[in-house]
Amino acid sequence: MSSIFDSINSWNYKPFRRMGVTICEELRIGKLVSSIIKRINPKKVLEIGCGNCLVTLSVEKETKLPSLISIEVWNEEITDKEVKDYLRDEDYNLVENLFPLPFKEKSFDLAYSVLYFYNKIRKERSDLANEVSKVIKDNGYFILIEPEIVRNMRKDFFNAGFSEVEYHVDQGIFFSLMKKVDTNIQRSIT
Repeated sequence: MSSIFDSINSWNYKPFRRMGVTICEELRIGKLVSSIIKRINPKKVLEIGCGNCLVTLSVEKETKLPSLISIEVWNEEITDKEVKDYLRDEDYNLVENLFPLPFKEKSFDLAYSVLYFYNKIRKERSDLANEVSKVIKDNGYFILIEPEIVRNMRKDFFNAGFSEVEYHVDQGIFFSLMKKVDTNIQRSIT
């Protein structure tokens, strides 16, 4: 829990079942993600699988990024109108889409995903990791946030051209900061 204010206001939001966490936990994760993002200071950021956008809201408030694009496919569980209401006081950019990612190669300095990839089967996750790698600039970053029990999924991202810079666990959720290997250097090695 980050504050009494956050706890009291958590009743204003609907949880997103795919994520499997409480509103208060989402707000905490958002603050932890924001602290990592602030250290890197990226210009253009992609949030993959933003769900109800509470992590988006926290990142927007904490970092004031020049460009944050959040993508998701909303459905009957939560509508895009509800999500836009949550973000009403923030500058946001929502895209109703997921994979294939609708962006040019090397478009982002950083991407992150909160509790999205553990819902995917291994073969699909491997393909999606390659797609994430395509949209991140060389020497850019990816933050993977998932339940600790599935920490081995990081291998899919290592195989897609990322190397782990930092790893820590907070309340059963791992935070893996990965850096994309410069493809020019990678080509000269092989």
